[in-house]
Amino acid sequence: MLVVLASVVMAVAACDDTTTVAPPDKPPQIKTLKSYTKTSDGKGLPSNDVYSFLTVSNGEFWIGTAAGIARYPDVSSTVRKGDVVNAVNGLPNPKVTCMVEYAGKVYAATWGGGIGVYDIAGNSWTQIVVTASGLQSPYVADIAVSPTPTEKKLYFATNDGVTIYDPAGNTFTHFTDDLIDKIVSSVEVTETEGVVQRWYGPRVDAKLAESEFALHGITVSKGASAVYEYKTTNSGLVEPNVNDLYYDTVDSLYWVSYSTTGMSAVDVTAKTWTNHTFVDGLPSNTVFSVTRAANTIWAGTQGGLAKHLPNGKWQGYAQSGGLQANRVRRVYSDDGSRLWVGFVEGGAARVQP
Repeated sequence: MLVVLASVVMAVAACDDTTTVAPPDKPPQIKTLKSYTKTSDGKGLPSNDVYSFLTVSNGEFWIGTAAGIARYPDVSSTVRKGDVVNAVNGLPNPKVTCMVEYAGKVYAATWGGGIGVYDIAGNSWTQIVVTASGLQSPYVADIAVSPTPTEKKLYFATNDGVTIYDPAGNTFTHFTDDLIDKIVSSVEVTETEGVVQRWYGPRVDAKLAESEFALHGITVSKGASAVYEYKTTNSGLVEPNVNDLYYDTVDSLYWVSYSTTGMSAVDVTAKTWTNHTFVDGLPSNTVFSVTRAANTIWAGTQGGLAKHLPNGKWQGYAQSGGLQANRVRRVYSDDGSRLWVGFVEGGAARVQP
């Protein structure tokens, strides 16, 4: 009996431990202002797999997905306008990888069909598809608009090089220089001190031998004919698999997003490459896209949204901190202050930058 009582006393004493453990740190928080998802009533996004955004000059806001374009009356609305634009009513393929507006028309790149062209004033669609003298591949990953009034051209990054399109004459030029990689994932066209620079980001087979892997890189065309290439052997390029190219006009830097090794900030004038990785605070070394919003550089990564800090490091935001999902494929700002994020199988959201 005494043994039983002793056991009870010991048990009570053990439960009377007043030692406290500090709660874990709260993950960095970010506020979602608007949410866009696929809904059961068919009135939301056609797919939660989001690739692109565009604020159109007529005030509409478009979201490009793997199953077509959802159009909204304006940036404040989350109620879709009319039917989804897909392969039935305008697009050559429903998977919309990029959208740009130029000279009263929206150009929607698709993965597998070519390009859908929407005439804003006429409210009508036409298509740019593969022809002998036109677009050379139906797989279009990116579109860039030339920033110079003298050039007035569009650049299409495809699975078979770059197609340069002149809308005025409806003519196509295939960029076929030996330096350019066949599969072009991204394109950025800028003008610096009167010189047009065209950057073409490659996509190569990761299984290539190291010696062959090093032969590929970012092709740069300056002026009318000057062409060269940034490789891992002659520059600060970390890898030749580029997800996105973004030129930041504020800091005059090219941001290069990689498939597996983070990203680089390139100062062409100083000839410096500053590399950023998971060690610097990026949520993932797989970086999909970059933009500037609220006077800050933002990156979409496989592990969440990343904000560039004044000290050069990064602050990551994930689903545990209020983000709608973790994998951020696209970051977009239409006016330099608003910020949207498009998720891999997670819909889209406008967040407070």
